Amino acid sequence: MQEYLSSVRILLKVANGRSLDTAINASDSPLSRQIAYGVLRHYYSLSAALEQLLEKPLADKHQDIELLLLAGIYSINALNRPAHASVNFTVDAAAGLKKPWAKKLTNGVLRNYQRKQELIANACHGDREAETNHPDWLIKRIEAAYSDCSEQIFAANQVEPPMTLRVNLAKTNRNAYLSLLHEQDIGARAGLLADTSIYLETPRSVDRLPGFAEGLVSVQDEASQLVYGLLNVHSGQHVLDACAAPGGKTCAILEQAPDITMVAIDKDSRRSATISENLKRQTLDCKVIAEDLLAHNPDQSYDRILLDVPCSATGILRRHPDIKLLRLDSDIDKLVATQQDLLAKAWSLLSVNGELLYSTCSVLPTENSEVIQRFLDQNADASLLSIEDQISVDAIQSGSQQGMFYPQGLQLLPTTGGTDGFFFSRLKKSPL
Repeated sequence: MQEYLSSVRILLKVANGRSLDTAINASDSPLSRQIAYGVLRHYYSLSAALEQLLEKPLADKHQDIELLLLAGIYSINALNRPAHASVNFTVDAAAGLKKPWAKKLTNGVLRNYQRKQELIANACHGDREAETNHPDWLIKRIEAAYSDCSEQIFAANQVEPPMTLRVNLAKTNRNAYLSLLHEQDIGARAGLLADTSIYLETPRSVDRLPGFAEGLVSVQDEASQLVYGLLNVHSGQHVLDACAAPGGKTCAILEQAPDITMVAIDKDSRRSATISENLKRQTLDCKVIAEDLLAHNPDQSYDRILLDVPCSATGILRRHPDIKLLRLDSDIDKLVATQQDLLAKAWSLLSVNGELLYSTCSVLPTENSEVIQRFLDQNADASLLSIEDQISVDAIQSGSQQGMFYPQGLQLLPTTGGTDGFFFSRLKKSPL
């Protein structure tokens, strides 16, 4: 019962505008988290099913009961235990919400769902939000941009993401760490794109990973691990990670290029603290500044800049399914304006002949290729650098990977068992 009460508390916070990350407490059990994540990943199909089961919508003041019912339906579908156990725990939780009247409703709805699952699924056929578990505005944008593979994107966003590790090449190598995992009967395989990447067959707590505390590996999606190679860092250079929190990319760069001068900036002081924590665990040295990039005026320009801009995060929905409920279509234009401002500012901090890597965790061309093309049109000193000579085209186009090269850069799409959705563009600043 407690797991359901905790999951409802988490979901209520998200429904009221909190991010899932901040809604979860350290004390929440793995099952509570699984239920909360599962309800959010499948929110639209679960809501459509519940609509079929209720005679009339619940009043707004009973949003907790509605979320509990969604949690119950999800549990029947997804948890590895008898359906009647999920029903009983959910019914008990209704009393735990101090709404004993809802026990009868909860029992009736969930048992009715058990009997009518096929009929309910048929009734929801043709409801694109229910079929894809995405909001209508995002369905339209993804289908417009990726008519040939939109269904694969929708499917990938509904499954749990793989747990991917980044090997610290300053302390070990991928083959050695794979051997260490296999010695401990931890199933794992090498990634296709980054020579630092390892995919675990089954996610596990980091404290159960050999050498994690000593900095042998970190948890980071394979797409993010491409940053070091694409940034083309050389010894002695002055490098800026412009929107750095939580610091995974900062650490990845420093692990492979310890003899550079690195500055990491993030305007959120709380998130900036996580950069310092990650650097400390990896025994890496970097200047960390809690500051808005737009206000950053250093004494010298930078040879390399990583600009991982704030974005819609539509490439990481499987990791952050709350985004589907919290993000609005109207947010995209505001984000694009911010991206353009940050890109212009970062460009002003870049040395002549310097290189800038623009990246997002978005799949929307509006935030990616269109932002870059507009910038190129407006800045005569900006030119594109190749990505295809840095990343294996065969790996991108293989059956296990989903991505495409545009003139403006590389778009990786969320792929079941593979990377998240990321966009990268390499720009060089030439003398005018």
